[in-house]
Amino acid sequence: MKGKKMIYDVNTLDIVGERKDGGLELYIISSGEMDDSPESQSLLLDKVENYLGYVSSSQFKEDFPNVAKDSIWIILKFEEEPPQLILELCEKIVPWAEDNGVKFITRIGK
Repeated sequence: MKGKKMIYDVNTLDIVGERKDGGLELYIISSGEMDDSPESQSLLLDKVENYLGYVSSSQFKEDFPNVAKDSIWIILKFEEEPPQLILELCEKIVPWAEDNGVKFITRIGK
């Protein structure tokens, strides 16, 4: 499936869910098998960057006034095991997210 985009519209939030503990989960959904093409890597990084920008925005504070920034998780959900290069990229995203006060998590499976 080389070249097939599995990260869609980098400018929208895929899924947002409030946790019972008062935290918030922002999901990035990768449907199907993700490839490790430069385009896929760029789409993933752009999507994460936009999520980080949103949680730092005044719009976020307006949308979720009672959510503490340190209780926000960005969760990248893969249906299938991604290529090793994508997993390594995800590891590099973790400190980037932490620098922005949020947690980045990768989940694999349906």
